[in-house]
Amino acid sequence: MMRRTSLRARAAAVLCLTALLIAAGCSSSAQLRFRCDSPINGGLLLTVDVVRASEEQARLIQSLGERWFYDPNRETLRSSGGITTVTFPTNDPTGQCTRDVSVPVSGKDKYLVIVADYKFQSSDPAKQAVTLSRDRFKGATVRIAVHDRELSVETK
Repeated sequence: MMRRTSLRARAAAVLCLTALLIAAGCSSSAQLRFRCDSPINGGLLLTVDVVRASEEQARLIQSLGERWFYDPNRETLRSSGGITTVTFPTNDPTGQCTRDVSVPVSGKDKYLVIVADYKFQSSDPAKQAVTLSRDRFKGATVRIAVHDRELSVETK
């Protein structure tokens, strides 16, 4: 009887370990490094959302642009943990406007959408709502330059 219990315990431990290894292989994180110009956003606090999104959600955010910040879908995704919000003050007391953010990524996250709520619109809306496919952000360091009216993104 003891031997049967011991074998079951070992089998359960092996199954748990296997599940953990599979889960670790399916999830990762993206490292985002924000660096700002000075001044930004016409002197107002700038809010930037980093959204882990499906293809449909990414298209919606791109189509909404700055209206994303007032759309009910934003609150729905926020409550499910799909949004990381970063804010940038106009005058950083340290003299450096930088933020490093780690965003967890799961197997269902196909896109990372970085959308900023600028006071003034850029002539190119794609510079205020940038969409990155999974191969550009999973396990990568994404460098985001925050300019006065737009974002620029570089992945490494």
